[in-house]
Amino acid sequence: MTNPYVKDIVAKIPFNPGIYMMKDENGTIIYVGKAISLRKRVRQYFQKNNKTARIEKMASLVRDIDYIVTKNEVEALVLECNYIKEHNPKFNVMLKDDKSYPYIKVTIKDKFPIIYVTRTKKNDGSLYFGPYTNVSAMRDVLTTIKQIFPIKRCKYNLEKNKHQGPCLYYHIGRCLGPCVNEVNLKQYKDMIEQVVLFLQGKNSQIKKLIISQIDDCIEKLEFEKAAVLKKRLDDIEKISTKQNVDNLNENSSDIWGYVFDKGILYIQVFKIRNYKIVLHEDVKVDELEDDEIDEALVQILSRYYLKNDDIPKKLFIKLEDKDINILNEFFKNKEIKIQVYCPKRGEKSNLIKMVENNININIEDKKNNVIEDLSNFLKFKEPIDSIECYDISNLRNEYIVGCMIRFENGKLNKSMYRKFRIKSTMTQDDPKCMYEVITRRLKHSIDWPLPDIVLIDGGKTQLSMVKKAFEEANEVTNIYGMVKNDKHRTRGLVDLNGNEYDLKDNKKILNFLTFLQDEVHRFTITYHRKLRDRIKK
Repeated sequence: MTNPYVKDIVAKIPFNPGIYMMKDENGTIIYVGKAISLRKRVRQYFQKNNKTARIEKMASLVRDIDYIVTKNEVEALVLECNYIKEHNPKFNVMLKDDKSYPYIKVTIKDKFPIIYVTRTKKNDGSLYFGPYTNVSAMRDVLTTIKQIFPIKRCKYNLEKNKHQGPCLYYHIGRCLGPCVNEVNLKQYKDMIEQVVLFLQGKNSQIKKLIISQIDDCIEKLEFEKAAVLKKRLDDIEKISTKQNVDNLNENSSDIWGYVFDKGILYIQVFKIRNYKIVLHEDVKVDELEDDEIDEALVQILSRYYLKNDDIPKKLFIKLEDKDINILNEFFKNKEIKIQVYCPKRGEKSNLIKMVENNININIEDKKNNVIEDLSNFLKFKEPIDSIECYDISNLRNEYIVGCMIRFENGKLNKSMYRKFRIKSTMTQDDPKCMYEVITRRLKHSIDWPLPDIVLIDGGKTQLSMVKKAFEEANEVTNIYGMVKNDKHRTRGLVDLNGNEYDLKDNKKILNFLTFLQDEVHRFTITYHRKLRDRIKK
């Protein structure tokens, strides 16, 4: 026993089923739990083994333990729920909203609204669609929208800054060109209205609206506009975007899935109503141990349906048979008409796997939230979707090369890595080399879409040459140099105006930029060595 206050208390606790209440020095209940064997369960909290920080902290504060013996574990669960509701102990598992799922945001308050992905839902007058648990599917929807509707792509603030000229999306017909005043405001707003209907799944309304616009264009002899609208109508008819899963055999069931990852239990609830799945709630429980998972789930389920008015007929979840039986007895005791099942195979088992898969996708995607932090740090109005990073490598004056890497949709996009063997100079002139690399890269802007941010492994001189290359190509994006410390490691960013952004107090962003710096350097050095070795042979 590591806590001297409880050694004698634990020794007197019986082995019967029941509930136990941990108390601190003020007599406040700080934890309530149930057990099939009270002494065995309570003793585990004070044994020398690997415990989470939450359990370690709780165990160190315990000065007294009360307990109530029950006939069985079902009675214990009933009591546990009552005591937790009454005392709200601070160390019991707390459910937290999992707000990391992304939304599609439409900035309808802007003069020329744009559409992008965000993880923060604000009361700013914009329209939000989501949250989406399947991030890949959500991005597919966004790509489809941008293919059908020529909405503004860039994040350039047209109301504050004078634009250099139209981008390539305008020239290939993927943007109406508000930056060059070639679209009237009503025409653009009508298109945004169609996008909103598309996101709402109201395709029939979009079709009626577009058909009406086509008829209007024909009456005015505006046949080119009518042809554009007709193509849009054809594209929408080809696409059937289903936001629900259809053709299920259940009409009133809840599907629970969970994933335990690094001490956090991620839970997702899908509700089946009228034979369709609707995402209902996403929660997480921090700082659990492996042996607490089943106990926590039983506790969560019992509390969830005690305070929930929308009770399904059936509940499906992966749990041990004994826990399924406990929950069924508990709900029967509370006169809650719900039956709990643990499907071993078939449709319901597959649905649970689908929920788990969505949770896993979200866990991976959540690791990339540093991108949103970077967007906020740089005070961007919209979040960053893509970053390109550049580096130059040479050995004396031989085999000078430049390389580009791309980080996109939360991960490295290695299909967009590019190599450039320098042709314009035979000397170690990094700014001139960078100018050549960027110039050659911008010639491919149609096939290689411009990123939201360009990061240069260099200072102000290299930045000036990059700026020159963009101006000559009549292109615009956000460009930053990575400022180094005396150990040649990134310590911050510098923009085209010479403004520095110190990252010494933001380790998360700094580590991410260092990761990009290391990756582009690795890629460039590898190419340089392969080229040198091949030529020497």
